Amino acid sequence: MSDWPIAPDEEIMGRTGVHLVGMKVHKDLKWIFRELSSTDLGIDGEIEARLDDNTSHGKRLSLQIKCGPSYLKEESEECFIYRGDYKHLRYWTELSEPVIIVLCDPESECCWWQHIDMQNINFHEKGWSIRVPKSQLLSSQSIGLLTGISNLYNKNDLIELLLRDWFGWRFQHKIQFASDLSIPRDYHWLSMLAQTDTDFIMIDYLTAGVDGFPLKEIEDMMKYAESNCRVFGYKHFFLAFISEALHHLEEIPEPIKLSGLTVQFVPFLLRRRSLKLNEVGKNNCLIDTLEYEWSEADYCRANGIERSIKWSGDVEPCA
Repeated sequence: MSDWPIAPDEEIMGRTGVHLVGMKVHKDLKWIFRELSSTDLGIDGEIEARLDDNTSHGKRLSLQIKCGPSYLKEESEECFIYRGDYKHLRYWTELSEPVIIVLCDPESECCWWQHIDMQNINFHEKGWSIRVPKSQLLSSQSIGLLTGISNLYNKNDLIELLLRDWFGWRFQHKIQFASDLSIPRDYHWLSMLAQTDTDFIMIDYLTAGVDGFPLKEIEDMMKYAESNCRVFGYKHFFLAFISEALHHLEEIPEPIKLSGLTVQFVPFLLRRRSLKLNEVGKNNCLIDTLEYEWSEADYCRANGIERSIKWSGDVEPCA
């Protein structure tokens, strides 16, 4: 053991990556780069967008920076493959700012990037991977793409708005949502209450994280729906399962049967970039909202696409 302090090669390589990214952000993008604390939470820095008039409106991206040949050895003609563990992916996908992975080559001084987005993730039994396109160099050519990512809405801000919009299309705009003031005082804990021409619908949703859906919450939601059915006579409960990856929509369970209550578990794919929420039919077919408008959509099909609803109740419409 040396009697002198040691600076490991890994530390030097990591610092090289941080400084390389900082230089490119300042010189090529002409944006603002901030290095963050070395505390190992998986975020090495952040960049803040700057507009053509040199003003900044507070739009930021968090960065995970990896530097060295070990991160570039798995590649194809089009991309590099980065593999990670689930603890960091959970953390990154819960941050309020979008997260970018940056892979750096200290020899060529090139840096490639990709958005850590559930739509870009490939799930594996012992980890996950993401493709980092070789076409996405950290340079002035990426300003448009990075600006678009920095302007993305937070997922939780979008979901209820998009779900209300979906119901409008599904029922051909013949549906009304109760405001917080008009919901009955004893209505139990479900996100929304809506009324069609014929009935009331209790509505809630679950969103998939890295580990899938929080299935333990379903039991409580079913209890609340059953209580509302008993007290107010509401006979329909709609639970949306919303994911940014089709992978997790395969995990939706069958709803239990409750007396007097019809329950629908309905899969949805959320696409934040295009601000869309699509119902997912059989064989992962996406049902556009216009399909409900153009055709006589029923509980089984929408314009010829077989729906993938899981039911419980006295009657199974598609049995």
